[in-house]
Amino acid sequence: MAAHGQAPVTTGATGGVVVGVDGTGTALRAVGWAAAEARVRGVPLRIVHAAPYATDPAARRRAEAILARAYTVARRGTPGIEAHSALVDDAPVPALAAASRDAGLLVLGMLSGHPGDELVGSVAPAVVAAASCPVTVVRARPGGGPAGTAPVVVGVQGVASDGPAVDQAFADAERYGCDLVVVHADPDPADPGRDPGTAAALHDALAPWRERRPGVPVQVRVVHDTPATALLHASVRARTLVVGTRGRGTAAAVLLGSTSRVLLAHAACPVTVVHRTAGGGRPATAATAGTAGR
Repeated sequence: MAAHGQAPVTTGATGGVVVGVDGTGTALRAVGWAAAEARVRGVPLRIVHAAPYATDPAARRRAEAILARAYTVARRGTPGIEAHSALVDDAPVPALAAASRDAGLLVLGMLSGHPGDELVGSVAPAVVAAASCPVTVVRARPGGGPAGTAPVVVGVQGVASDGPAVDQAFADAERYGCDLVVVHADPDPADPGRDPGTAAALHDALAPWRERRPGVPVQVRVVHDTPATALLHASVRARTLVVGTRGRGTAAAVLLGSTSRVLLAHAACPVTVVHRTAGGGRPATAATAGTAGR
């Protein structure tokens, strides 16, 4: 592994932000987003390019140029940020999965489908499924509301099952100084009159998180639609969209085939995917409240 811009590094700083790049303009957009996120979190940025193709000097120079450009974009867009870059002689999925092990967030660009794109098609969902930390996928096209006013949106089936996503969303909203919108989609409302009770029950279930982060304004919305459609609509005016997904690894890649894949491909704002865990219904403890969901 080689590094560009600073002394070679073999691991990112614990809790840092990692961004995968492949030389496309969409990946550079993800670099800019990741650099700004690293600044907000107060952590280093690590830029990773997977280059199993770089087996001759010309290909190696191309790989190094990809990293150099990404490094320049990060430093120019976010002056003063601590940034490192690494060239990894492995395929994108295992390279980025390995980079996620000591990261707080992994950032990818959801690319356009050009034949030269490395993270196109099934690769981005496969990275999301294999990663050890939350993953934010930044779409090629701009979207969402103004960064200073748009809320963080989190989709929940139930607070108990989506605790890690709720952790992430509360932490993000606190960092950004914005509202948090909790969306629960119910596609088959047997009794429309139960809406107030459902919203009230969700609001009550969020009490531990609201107590932990009292400065975060919270709205709860119960929507009679499919989760994918409800969250796609919510993403139009969102700063980021946070969703949970089950497990990691090969099985998780299959499970990413429904709502998560639709959101990754079509959401109008960056989408952060957080893996659910067995004990995921609990909010951050006092010791971890400042870094919950990272």
